[in-house]
Amino acid sequence: MTLSSPVIEGRSPDDVAPVTEPHAADGGRRAYPIEVVVNGRTLRATRSMGEIFIRTARINVTSAGCPLTVLSHADGVELLHITGATPIVVRDLEATSSPTTRKGPTMDDLSERIVSAAYGLFAHRAVHEVTREQVLVAAGVTAKELDGEFASLDALAEACLKRRERDWTIGLVRAGVQARSDRPEEQLLAIFDVFDEWFHRSDYEACMFVNVLLEMGKDHPLGRASVEHLTYIRGLVSGLAADAGLAEPEEFAYSWHILMKGAIINAVEGDGAAARRAQAMGRSLIARHRLAAEEGHEAEAHEAAAHQLDPRWAVG
Repeated sequence: MTLSSPVIEGRSPDDVAPVTEPHAADGGRRAYPIEVVVNGRTLRATRSMGEIFIRTARINVTSAGCPLTVLSHADGVELLHITGATPIVVRDLEATSSPTTRKGPTMDDLSERIVSAAYGLFAHRAVHEVTREQVLVAAGVTAKELDGEFASLDALAEACLKRRERDWTIGLVRAGVQARSDRPEEQLLAIFDVFDEWFHRSDYEACMFVNVLLEMGKDHPLGRASVEHLTYIRGLVSGLAADAGLAEPEEFAYSWHILMKGAIINAVEGDGAAARRAQAMGRSLIARHRLAAEEGHEAEAHEAAAHQLDPRWAVG
């Protein structure tokens, strides 16, 4: 399963549109209310995709030489390199409309705002350490608004785990790997190139899935949700291993996942070379599974040859 599609999962290709000519005054604003200007280039985005872009850009500007930011739109896929030197201008076109056009945030806007605010809390603290009061202050919402969107803090934490998969697994790791290579084996190794950049960011926060799983346990709803997200990551690795022709891709994925999680923990300890160490061990693991695949093919060939009918028996 080569990472052939860098499009952010769950988003329509029409979430972003290149501006090649003036949009209709009303239709353009309704369809693409967020305008993003990067290095003089203008894109119009839906509100949800605009928020993803802004969040990703903010993450990327914290590190030099960051991976490409992925945007999908009706005319294809664009990879925009975002660095600290890249000017980014974001404008809400609807904000300039008459006061009657928007009377306040919609329910989707409110939910997004709460999750965006709570995400940082759950990413850097234990689940039990996050309080309702902290969420209310961070999101700037009332208790009634919070309760109307999420039945409990656990429900909010689960929404943040989903956000983590979208922004980190897909938006950072998967997109970063795809931007570096289109060969499965190189993409596997590129995971640790992405990790190396991530580990050296000032806002490095380790793995939310592992943190929540260790805190809550695998039988808690949040623990089960974390296991599902980790399984998804392992599935991506297994797919790449299969595409690379490695033996026992699922078994390989379990071993590779150990390298990934081990590197994350080492980085928390302060090991600046954690990703490089894991990548070196990864090369050995790939070589071992490649050799096993080749030996398996040879054994199959010998077995097939042994069962072939000797043509001399056909001479009567």
